[in-house]
Amino acid sequence: MGNFYYNIVATVLLVMNFERTRSLQDFCSNCSAGTFCGKNKHELCTPCPSNSFSSTSGQKACDVCRKCEGVFRTKKACSSTSNAECECVSGFYCLGEGCNMCEEDCKQGQELTKEGCKDCSFGTFNDREHGDCKPWTDCSLDGKSVLVNGTKESDVVCGPATADFSPGASSTVTPAPGGEPGHTTRIIIFFLALTSTAVLFLASFVVLRFSVVKQGRKKLLYIFKQ
Repeated sequence: MGNFYYNIVATVLLVMNFERTRSLQDFCSNCSAGTFCGKNKHELCTPCPSNSFSSTSGQKACDVCRKCEGVFRTKKACSSTSNAECECVSGFYCLGEGCNMCEEDCKQGQELTKEGCKDCSFGTFNDREHGDCKPWTDCSLDGKSVLVNGTKESDVVCGPATADFSPGASSTVTPAPGGEPGHTTRIIIFFLALTSTAVLFLASFVVLRFSVVKQGRKKLLYIFKQ
């Protein structure tokens, strides 16, 4: 008999607790964003404390605001209804959803290493920001010559295919336009010849001048002796 009454009392208490919980849940749904629904009737729809927020209605607890520290800086401050938004400080850029990671901002001609941003080594280039250095194009593989040499920011520019192409042949830099072959050499020879002529003429003039002066001195001494 005692067990029977005990079971009845336990059942009644469970039903009462269920009804109380359901009524609280129904009431919590009326709590707007920026508040939370407490565990009892005295804590219903309590405003979120400082540095916390609730972005949806009916929350039973407020979420802690994100802190923008280190390489992060605050883009948007936290409010009672929305979390803070962070961005990267100067020299870094955001990665991931919501900017949850910052990476060093390497420029063109650089790549990111464990030691930070490093210039591309000779024979490689990076023409984008935040990219990796890539090898220059080997023009000789396609039988072409190098028209423009590569830099750390740009790839080489290949010229037309050579007539006597054979796989493995080395590429050569195509001479810059500006004249037919040997034009520069002829100009240099002309100026050398002109310079030599001028030097010979100047030397002859000096010798002739010296001879005239010497003859004049001899005549003057002869006159004084008489």
